Amino acid sequence: MADSSARRGDGAAGIALALLSLLIALIVALVFVPRLARRVHFSRWLMPMSFSITREGGIYILAIFLLALAAINTGNNLLFLILALLLSAIVASGSFARVSLRSIFVSVSVPENVFVDEHVFIKVSLRNAKRVFPSFSISVEDSGRRQTARKNGSRKYCAGRPSSAAAAPNSDRSILRHAAYFPVLPPRATRCILVNQSFPSRGRYALEGFRLSTRFPFGFFRRGERVRAEGEVLVYPRIEEVSDYFHLLPFLPGHLEGRHIGLGESLYALRKYREGESARRVDWKATAKTGEMMAREYAREEESKFCLILDNRVAPAQGADLTAQFEKSVCFAASLAAHFTEEGAELEYFTPDEYVPRGMGTEQLYRILRSLAVIACCEEPAGTPSNLREQLAAIVDAPVLERTLSEKVFKVIITPKPRGSFSSSMWRSSHIVYFDEL
Repeated sequence: MADSSARRGDGAAGIALALLSLLIALIVALVFVPRLARRVHFSRWLMPMSFSITREGGIYILAIFLLALAAINTGNNLLFLILALLLSAIVASGSFARVSLRSIFVSVSVPENVFVDEHVFIKVSLRNAKRVFPSFSISVEDSGRRQTARKNGSRKYCAGRPSSAAAAPNSDRSILRHAAYFPVLPPRATRCILVNQSFPSRGRYALEGFRLSTRFPFGFFRRGERVRAEGEVLVYPRIEEVSDYFHLLPFLPGHLEGRHIGLGESLYALRKYREGESARRVDWKATAKTGEMMAREYAREEESKFCLILDNRVAPAQGADLTAQFEKSVCFAASLAAHFTEEGAELEYFTPDEYVPRGMGTEQLYRILRSLAVIACCEEPAGTPSNLREQLAAIVDAPVLERTLSEKVFKVIITPKPRGSFSSSMWRSSHIVYFDEL
């Protein structure tokens, strides 16, 4: 319309219509195009066409380039025929690779409980849904293996305050850490491979998908496709053998004296002998002194009650990078929880952010390990109490806290707080381990 107006000699109308057209194009570009772009999954278009040139492929392309120069300079028909054959091999390579990767389904099975540096077998299964054509030379990789995820390698946050001590020890959070290779996959067949690997650090390992690739048929190019998948693996901290000192603490099973009379080994009181009681209860020394038959009463032995407290709050004034010390403290806490679970103790677990109620057995241990797998060291937010008792009071009711912090329950407190930060009453019923002692 602007062009026709200009031909009729109406220049003002032509300029106005041209400006209107530009305005409409600008509105479409700013409003509609971004909405349409957000709905498009570019990975579906880009990833299936992704490829890389191998070292052999680079030599092959260089040979084609030299042969093309020779054919152009000499005009020899035989050279042109050979050049066409070499170029057709590239096209055939892409077609065969695409057919080989088509209708391939992959799945991964990971053990339920995984610990740091523990060698586990991950089962990778590949199924070829094609009816006629087999697949050759298929390599399965974690799609996140080659990517450095910024969110995993960045500092973690707690209550709005970052801490260098909470930095992830390892930014590689891929589940399948080694590629699984399948030489041949017949049609309508399923093949499985066990990949032996370990996880270098605790925490969540997310599965973002798989990358299937092949160098079939000539090995000159590597063609890849991405398969979407979701899932995660929770890696527990390493469990180590605790020192002999913790085997001798007074809260081991059978070593806590109750306040009630019963069968035990600790003397509770002396009383007069009753007719019909066993003679083994008679205290002959007391009988000789008093002239009357005296019997011993023993204190009933009760099950041990143990509380594990991991303090993950670091004062801003400390300023030191406590990443290594904090990881040691998490490993130490996991080792203590495993040790006292084997001893049959009742466990409860505290942090300033989480509370695991008292329980016994393997299920209770894994509840604590799940918390230890994802715990992070954080700076104390401004305005919050620095006293551990007040921090724990924010997550549990007062009766529970009073019972736990009383002298009836023995506690192991792992903390970065300076010495002298705990009251005498807590000292009497606690064993305090400082980060710099680990």
